[in-house]
Amino acid sequence: MKRIFSFILVMMAISLPMIADNSGSQSKTPVALDYHQINDDPSPTIHRSPMRICIDAYYDAFSRTITIGYVGEATGEVHLYRDDLLIEYSNEINTTFMVLESGCYTIEIVTDSWSAIGNIDI
Repeated sequence: MKRIFSFILVMMAISLPMIADNSGSQSKTPVALDYHQINDDPSPTIHRSPMRICIDAYYDAFSRTITIGYVGEATGEVHLYRDDLLIEYSNEINTTFMVLESGCYTIEIVTDSWSAIGNIDI
């Protein structure tokens, strides 16, 4: 009987951290961003493979924030719109915005060489 009870305790101890970890990750909703290369040169260019940009954007329902994380050398600006009205601005790509009201939010990131845009309904 002690072995069964010990086995149940060990299984509960192993499964509780996994349950707690899964509930925390559900509060974060990723924001899909579409990337566009900015080409100021009017001359024809060679078609190359799509660019790969290391950028993440997600909404955290627990803290009510939209966080943007970027790994790269580009500098740029981030605009946050709610229902097509500009409500926040940052001159750094790595930023966090507080979201207090529900609505359709649009994130626009603009650099010298690329831009990205994404939408999320909160």
